[in-house]
Amino acid sequence: MRPPPRWLRRAPLVRRPLRRLMKRVAPTGPVEATVDGLAWSLAPRDNKVDFDIWYKARLDEAEERRFLAAHLRAGDVFVDVGANIGLYTLALLSAVEGVLAVTFEPLDALRERQRINLAINGLAHRARVRSEAVGPYGTMTLYEGRNAGRASLVPFAGARAVRHVTVRPLRSLLDRPPRAIKIDVEGFEDQALLPYFDELAPAWWPRAVVIETLHRAAWRRNCLCELASRGYLIELQTDENALLVRRDPY
Repeated sequence: MRPPPRWLRRAPLVRRPLRRLMKRVAPTGPVEATVDGLAWSLAPRDNKVDFDIWYKARLDEAEERRFLAAHLRAGDVFVDVGANIGLYTLALLSAVEGVLAVTFEPLDALRERQRINLAINGLAHRARVRSEAVGPYGTMTLYEGRNAGRASLVPFAGARAVRHVTVRPLRSLLDRPPRAIKIDVEGFEDQALLPYFDELAPAWWPRAVVIETLHRAAWRRNCLCELASRGYLIELQTDENALLVRRDPY
């Protein structure tokens, strides 16, 4: 099955109902596609990121990726917390030669697709893919909904408790300072990210951070205020993310 042509997807009268229909009938996968110069193995029916790549034939969050790429150079480490199928990681490894990545994705199906996508693009040797969730030491319940990418350690409406996952603090999972961090963990960003800044010296802090704010109502601590207190400025706020850069370059 192919998605509808772009002109039809964008037609005002049918745009929304057509998208809802296509979500219901999208292929389960694997579907092979080449989008924005990268090869993808997708399962469009069970995950919004897969669906959007297949349906739109483009990669979302271009502003965020351009921002991160501008702060990365060869030899730098990019950390992707909540990596899903690897959209950010693949795009940045492709865009910036010599960058290395450490990714975290506790959902088995998404992590396996991420590995496949890295491999078919010849990028697997530049990424370390980990299965831990990031947060306090221990195990926690992972909640899932119809969209696999919405899985979270924070309960949400319509979610089901699927299984327990291993959780580790970010500081214990890195062996060198990252230059940039992207974090998208569905309302758990404060518990996953802020302890890293609490516990480590500024030399370990990243130059650039992209943090999802879509579920900020679930935060116990205000990530944006606390990052501001540590010298970060919001360079851009999109509908779903905040893009922050450190004032004091290093």
